Amino acid sequence: MRYLFLLVLPCGLGACAQPAVAVKTVNESSMRAVASCEKLGRVAGIPGVYGPFAALGLKDARNAAKRAALEQGATDIVFDPVAPDEEQYRVTGTAYRC
Repeated sequence: MRYLFLLVLPCGLGACAQPAVAVKTVNESSMRAVASCEKLGRVAGIPGVYGPFAALGLKDARNAAKRAALEQGATDIVFDPVAPDEEQYRVTGTAYRC
């Protein structure tokens, strides 16, 4: 019984993280698409969970960066590139108003 608790505990801890709420008013764009737009500044998001919940954590971090861009009045965001096998502990990008 004790071992079952140890297996279930990490799943329960993942439920404590804030849910990833999509920010649909800020578009993910490319540098080419925002070439004639006003650059507003840098934004970032930090994943709340890692390990088996890493995908959820990255989605939440991207949405946090989008919320920060929205607060600056942005319509678009260009996320910094990341190598596919690289661990991400912070999601960064640049906010633009088009």
